[in-house]
Amino acid sequence: MTSRLTVAASLVGAIGSAVTAGIYADFSARIMPSLGRMANPAGIARMQHLNRSIEQGPFMLAFCGAAVSGGYVVYRLFRGDLFRGDRSTADVLLAAGGSAYLAGLLLTMLYNVPLNNRLAGIDPHAAGAVPLWRDYLQHWTAANTVRAVLSAGAVVLLVAGLISGQRDRTGSPSAGAESPARQVTTGASR
Repeated sequence: MTSRLTVAASLVGAIGSAVTAGIYADFSARIMPSLGRMANPAGIARMQHLNRSIEQGPFMLAFCGAAVSGGYVVYRLFRGDLFRGDRSTADVLLAAGGSAYLAGLLLTMLYNVPLNNRLAGIDPHAAGAVPLWRDYLQHWTAANTVRAVLSAGAVVLLVAGLISGQRDRTGSPSAGAESPARQVTTGASR
């Protein structure tokens, strides 16, 4: 990790991932169980409202910012010849963090959003709403918990990558000596 853009993207990714991890964890641990204890029509209506409102708030800035940042650090690792052997530990950690976040994004798009869309289309007072709601509570919450874990893992990996990159730059003893080829390669990307 050498460029200021990489550091900035990694910081944005870590912060966005932390925000999403916290929101996801809160939904799985507190909000969804609370909705499950409500009368079924009230729980359905409340979740429909939450799904509409979350798409318009600051959450989307963190959600999308972390996705763009994650995509950038993954791209950065894989651009050029992957097999040159000049990838630092920081690069690998950052790409792993970006990949973890992007895996959560993929889960969101392929699983949670379709469940949300299905729930949005039902009348909370309809006869068939209760079985759909009970199924939704179970499956959506389980997938959401996975998203929380992936986002939290992204934070850990991105922060570890930033720390490793800082060690590489300051030349700390734990970073080890760079070979002349490594110095040329990293110097060119700065």
